[in-house]
Amino acid sequence: MKRGFLNAKTTKERLASKNDLGTHPSQLPYAMLNEPVTVPQGYETKPSFVEYAYTALPQVDDEPHTECLFLLESQEILLKTPGFPKPLPPAPARPSFRVAPSPGKGLGLFSTCDIKQGEVILYERPLLIVPMAIPSSAPKHFSQTQLIQHSLNELERYYKVAVDRMTEQRRAAFMSLHDCHTKDGSGPIVGRIRTNGICLSGLQPAGLKANTDDAARMGRYTVISEYISRLNHSCSSNTAPLFDKAMLAYRLYAVRDIAKGEELTFQYVDVLSSKSERNKALKPYDVVCTCPSCTEPTARSDKRRSAIGGFMPTIPAWAANRQLSDDWLIKRSTALLSLIEEERLEHLELNCIATHAIMECYICLGDSENASKWAARVIRQPWSGVYKDHPEVHELLDPKSPAYAKHGLWRMRVDENPTGDMGAIFKMMGDVCGPDGMKTLSGGQGLFMFQPGQNTSPEGLRKIAEILQRSSNLKG
Repeated sequence: MKRGFLNAKTTKERLASKNDLGTHPSQLPYAMLNEPVTVPQGYETKPSFVEYAYTALPQVDDEPHTECLFLLESQEILLKTPGFPKPLPPAPARPSFRVAPSPGKGLGLFSTCDIKQGEVILYERPLLIVPMAIPSSAPKHFSQTQLIQHSLNELERYYKVAVDRMTEQRRAAFMSLHDCHTKDGSGPIVGRIRTNGICLSGLQPAGLKANTDDAARMGRYTVISEYISRLNHSCSSNTAPLFDKAMLAYRLYAVRDIAKGEELTFQYVDVLSSKSERNKALKPYDVVCTCPSCTEPTARSDKRRSAIGGFMPTIPAWAANRQLSDDWLIKRSTALLSLIEEERLEHLELNCIATHAIMECYICLGDSENASKWAARVIRQPWSGVYKDHPEVHELLDPKSPAYAKHGLWRMRVDENPTGDMGAIFKMMGDVCGPDGMKTLSGGQGLFMFQPGQNTSPEGLRKIAEILQRSSNLKG
């Protein structure tokens, strides 16, 4: 018997190139056929080495339920999420979006009012959450195409149980979604999931992370929603979805100001790649993008997008390196933000990283006035993981806040002996490695390293041990 998953090479590459933040479309790790293939019956399998559960969550009254197919350990991770199940906010009297035809795209979502950057457009509990892959086995005499078709049939069979458990209204909503995989061997349910799914991270059982690639895929999930799944693609999208595990729901954020009547859009593919690469990646969705970056002369846009992906603002690269000017990282990050704004890529995590980096630069310089202005910009980006990881930013809105003096980077570039934990650590690293041991790469990353033949004094070794201990305490 053959066991495992049939993977298209291009799908593997797409999966490898994505981060796992749960905010990008999912690509099921199954190859696509040129046409459906007949497969002998009687070879259906059950997953024998892992346990799955069909369940409807959250199990509370007066709220919609999501039909789920989970590994039992994934279900436990979700159920143990602090605050689960957090209730959905009351629905607004007047929704800020509507479903309407989009020229050349079928249906889409459109704003019904002006929406400010950072505002929540909608909260939505998904229709369905299922694994991106299901293990299957087949006889050795199956051809390659039969094996692919058999794997797709098995996936359809498992997904169908979850869809059949939906209420009639929610099942109708699922089946009304577009299916652009009607001729590649996918069934009607798998096809809709391939067309409309968004990757969900954070539910992978710990035991699968260090296992085989096939096992790891079993712990990855795809989410299908009634409205968010209708967002059409743009290479300069104006929304970003963020999944709230405690609420078991998406928040859809406006990443820039949106005018009344404007179509709401979402990124399907890597938007920092060239126009030709994006067009190729969009083919599985039957999408021909008509955004300005795809229809106007694209050479300059391609160059800007390549430059955006070529720089990552990092504080350690600059903070401890006095060979760099005080405004080195501020200037580089500001230039990056200008490119992002010009290409209308505000949804990118890199946009939020650069904004937060500038705020921290001013903290390192002891400039709370400017730091507070950039803190306000960070707060207007609530869809970002940066914002989620630094909730204390709210305390920095007031330039006179005592939170500045307590910040780990406060006056790191000003004081000879910084009092903040991170500032002191960076300075010690700089002292131990010396000027020649601090390197800033062209992409913005920083390196602390010992030079060949460098003799480190006992005092230097003591400092290194202290650095490691303090770093460990900070993480704890």
